[in-house]
Amino acid sequence: MAKRSKRQEESERFRETVQRLRSLGEIFREWEADWLDSEARRPQDYVYSDKERVILNQIRAAAQTFDGYDGIPVPILIKMAYRFHTDLSYEDEHFVERLYREMPRCLALYQLSRLVGIVRLTEDIGRDENVEAAIVETRARDEGLYEVPEFVRYQSAR
Repeated sequence: MAKRSKRQEESERFRETVQRLRSLGEIFREWEADWLDSEARRPQDYVYSDKERVILNQIRAAAQTFDGYDGIPVPILIKMAYRFHTDLSYEDEHFVERLYREMPRCLALYQLSRLVGIVRLTEDIGRDENVEAAIVETRARDEGLYEVPEFVRYQSAR
């Protein structure tokens, strides 16, 4: 059996990660799903770039799911947002309506962030350190290539 190079092994791991992420279903934004699909179609011997690896790491971080925010379960957050859903933009209204119909127990990071932003329009809710740490991870780059930007915590004006 021929020995595989380090690059081949890295490409294999990259491709496996892409396929595992796509198997999670429709939790990704359109550009993320398109990007993952295009990466999965690459030839077997393709060597992924550092930029591609950074994007994959960010998408993987964004795929984390959470069952609540600041001690408030996702279904309660959805109900809080639904009370005023007709006052939202067209896109946000449909986003909240879909969540209300499906009533998921957990959400992917970007979905939860969007929902929390909507709830904050009418409710004073705190911060969730676990979610904030995950958000920082989605914005970070591969530490081996770049320096990770420092996260500035939101400060209340009160």
